[in-house]
Amino acid sequence: GLRYILCRNPEVAISQHRERQEDLAYLQAQLEQLKEKVASQKRPALKRVIRQAEEILSHRHGHRFFDYRLEEKGRALTYFRKEEALALEKELDGLYILRTREPELEAVEIIQAYRDLADVERAFRTMKSVLDLRPFFHRTEDRVRAHVFICVLAYLLEKLMEKALQRAQMPLSAEKALSSLKQMGVAVMKVGQESYGYVSEPTYRQRQVLAALDIPLPSRVLVPQKLG
Repeated sequence: GLRYILCRNPEVAISQHRERQEDLAYLQAQLEQLKEKVASQKRPALKRVIRQAEEILSHRHGHRFFDYRLEEKGRALTYFRKEEALALEKELDGLYILRTREPELEAVEIIQAYRDLADVERAFRTMKSVLDLRPFFHRTEDRVRAHVFICVLAYLLEKLMEKALQRAQMPLSAEKALSSLKQMGVAVMKVGQESYGYVSEPTYRQRQVLAALDIPLPSRVLVPQKLG
């Protein structure tokens, strides 16, 4: 049958907590500004105040974290945090559930397999971004196998790149290295009936990356037969 494994990622927990604190600070500043605006008016329009408060709370999970009320005749706005909801959010930070039908593996092995898969798919997304591949969908077993093969190949290439960069003592991830190389371009100029490609001058960082990967610098000029 199905197994459910409750996991917690400390790094994600820290990130979610930080994002929530930023949201709370933003929402509170907006509500405080509205509160002062209402207090400064002799006869604030009730519907308008409600509309403005609802607009503020419609962003950044505002209704989940805050509530408000208008005093008699709408002349004073008060707001408050939903402390119970915030306490629950804090307890849920970094938590996720894995579902599997695998009966033999220990929970720690399933978690590691999930993390390995996440690393592989992240590497594939990096390569797909660099190669500007469009999204596609799989409906046959062959396509699924091909997708998995490409993901694993991308992961292997990423790890090989990172090892080469480490050997060259370059504190650079494969993703950043590829992003740097992606900035290199070729300008095509026509001379008569022929086209020539002019490669942009590599930056210092690009030269470092190419050297670390043992890739020779490209020729600055590409002759016609090399363009096709």
